[in-house]
Formats: sequence, structure tokens, C-alpha cells
Amino acid sequence: MNFYKEENKIAHITLGLALIIGSFSLFSITFGLKKNDKLAFYTTNQDQIINKPNKETTSQSNELFSFEESVQEVIEPRYILQKLDKLGSIQAQSFLVGDLDTGEIIFERKPHTIYPIASITKYMTSYTAADILTPREQAQITKDKLAVEGNRGRFKVGDNLTIRELLYPLLLVSSNDAGEIIAQQRNRDEFIAKMQISANKLGMHSTRFEDPTGLSKNNTSTARDLFTMMRGVRRDYPQIIDISRLSFKENDQYVWKNINKAARFPEFKGGKTGYTNAARQTSIGYYQIQLANDQTKNIAVVILQSNTRQQDTRNILDYLKTYVAYL
Repeated sequence: MNFYKEENKIAHITLGLALIIGSFSLFSITFGLKKNDKLAFYTTNQDQIINKPNKETTSQSNELFSFEESVQEVIEPRYILQKLDKLGSIQAQSFLVGDLDTGEIIFERKPHTIYPIASITKYMTSYTAADILTPREQAQITKDKLAVEGNRGRFKVGDNLTIRELLYPLLLVSSNDAGEIIAQQRNRDEFIAKMQISANKLGMHSTRFEDPTGLSKNNTSTARDLFTMMRGVRRDYPQIIDISRLSFKENDQYVWKNINKAARFPEFKGGKTGYTNAARQTSIGYYQIQLANDQTKNIAVVILQSNTRQQDTRNILDYLKTYVAYL
């Protein structure tokens, strides 16, 4: 009697294994690693996983800063891309799509090329403020602090706001004056130097900061570095991401509305956009995506040097949901 029970148990295990193998085979047909002409145009997770900083592209960097030759984590590729030709047109000169949890790069274009980043800078301004300032300390609004280009914060001279309160206009309406008020809370030059130190500690070895706003064309980075920054912000100060996803924030007589159009996307969980003539349209975004095989993943999308930032992002998100799987 026990013999038959044991035989029956083995039969069930064999059937289960057959079903798993069959399912995987069917999945491979649907989401296989088929190469096509368009794959050659992008770097995908099947071609390149983790790189050290590219010394050729970092040659523009200030020689005062050293590059650490550290051993990079090797990440097992788990994302499967199919029909890359179905990805809509991406006008950005450089972009990156990566998994915020594992660090895996899904696909990218020119990830190590250095470009101006405009107001994406303000994510590092927020990170540095969280590092060296206290959330409740008061910052006084003065005429000198409002001398920077732009007045989206609509601040009134004589008002006092906490550092935490200043993060809302900084991240939602991209207030340059909020960035300057925060940086001048102690010593502006020391604050910017601390931004650089924080970036280096995070591993952003191709990134340089000259101001806390992104108005300077010398605030430069790469898609890989900005992906690293988003992972670091999410890990160390997730409140920054929480603020950047809000539709608006009311604070006494102030109302700050989110100008990031990607915030209208249902997948959006936080991020920052920027624009200057030198940087063109830039963005870093955190999106929660249900992939083609129903896996829900936390994805970062970096866009640099684009004239169609919102459409570039939408095309990437739609492609992920329809043609990308995670095994």
C-alpha cells in the first residue's frame, strides 16, 4: 500500500516538473532573447551589466576629484526583452532604464556620456540638506537669497520657513530660490562642496556640481550616475521621493503645484525634471511597473538631452509593460 502511495507521489512530482518546463518553454518562445537590428542600437542587460566609470568620458571631470577603483557588484540578468523594434521613438541622446531594487540595467543609450543635468541637480540639493541640516531649523527669506533667476517659490522677504518646508517648492515647482535659500543656510560654497562629496560617496564619479539649482551648465552627470543617485536617495532619504510625487503642497499662504508632467502617469512614484538651453529636457523618474509577465517592479528612467521628454518616458513605460518580463 505504501509502495503505491510513494509511486503516486513520484508521478505527481514528475507531472509538476513537466508543467514547469513546459511553461518556461512557452515563455521563452514569447519573451525570448531574439536579436534584431534595433538591439544593436541600444545596450541591453544581455550585453552589459555593470561597468566601472569610463575614463574617456570622465576626462572632462575636475582633476581635484579622484576616482575610486572599486569592485563593482555583478548582477545576474533577470530581465527578458522581446521585440525591441516595438519601442517607440526615443529622442533623448542618452537614457537609462534600470531596476531600483537590484541595480540591473534593463536597457540604455550612451550611459557614460557626460551632459548638463539642469534641475535634476535639486535631488542632490535635497539629499545634502537632509545630510547636513536639520528638518525643523528655520531659514529666513532675504532679498539677497532671492536674487537668483526665477521666482517660482513666490517667497516673501521676511518670512521664515523650515528646511523641510523648503523642500516642497524645491522639488515640486523646481524653485531656484529655494535651492539658494537652503544652500545659504550655512555657507554656500561649503554646501556645494558637500554636494560633491555626497555624490562621490554614492559612487557618482562622473558628476560635478557648481550650484545648488542646476542653472549652471557645469552641473553635469551621466545616466548611470543619476541612476545611482536615485537608488541612493530612495535608500537613504525616501522622504525626498515622497515629496516629489505629490500633486501639490499647501503651506500657510503658499501653494506649490507639481510641474512635473510625468506625475500624471499612474505608474509615477517620484522624480525630478529639468530644462536649460545646454541640458535641454532632462528627467529622473521612479515608476512602479507591472511587466508583461505580471511581475511588478520598481523601475528608474533617466532621460538626458531630449526635446520630447514626456513622450520618451511614455514610450519606455509602455514597452516595459508589453514586451519586458522578469524571471
